[in-house]
Amino acid sequence: MFPENFAVLVVGNPNAGMFEFCSFIAATHINADERLVFVETNMSSDNVRQQMQVFGAEAIEAENRDRLALIDCRASRRTPEMDEKSIKVGDTGNLEEIIERVEEGIVRVGGAPVNVMFDSVTPLYMHHDSNDVGKFFSAISSLVKVSGRMTSTVHSAIVPDEQIALLSTIADGVLELRMDEDFHRFVRIKHFRGLRVTPKWVPFDFDRDEESSGALLSWR
Repeated sequence: MFPENFAVLVVGNPNAGMFEFCSFIAATHINADERLVFVETNMSSDNVRQQMQVFGAEAIEAENRDRLALIDCRASRRTPEMDEKSIKVGDTGNLEEIIERVEEGIVRVGGAPVNVMFDSVTPLYMHHDSNDVGKFFSAISSLVKVSGRMTSTVHSAIVPDEQIALLSTIADGVLELRMDEDFHRFVRIKHFRGLRVTPKWVPFDFDRDEESSGALLSWR
């Protein structure tokens, strides 16, 4: 979906459907039998599996074949963890450990070429200095780009604009999502390194794909 050896940053408001967007892209990779590491900082691994299934991808089957590694990077877990398949970050206050778990996930799925989803960077700002988050994003982007591509999300209206601007300078491409007052979704490509783009808002949605019982990301 995105160029190889690329780090793409997806920026949007919390109501823009960022988790669904990431899950859709993840499902696309799984259905194409590509290697995937999915880092989630807000939802449980079961939530990720369920959302991917909505889009026609069997996450558990991919995990059993070591084509998918789910990394649970939530700061708090309210219920006892019975999930033995996912990789858990023991201390989300340790940014180095998050990088180590991502490396572990890449090894688990067989290495390059690999796709890494990071949903999202936003909670890191609640527990870390903004400069440390910027350094972390630079380090993990460099790590993943050696093996494939990374797509990360960050929430505007929560993370200050100057911090999003910093992440944007590190990323190779920036997409923006928004939802209007009538709950219509829009997307635009703000910039992609080496590519000429027109930063124009266009409608998009997740449409049902009757042939695959999944979904299509339709751009109009």
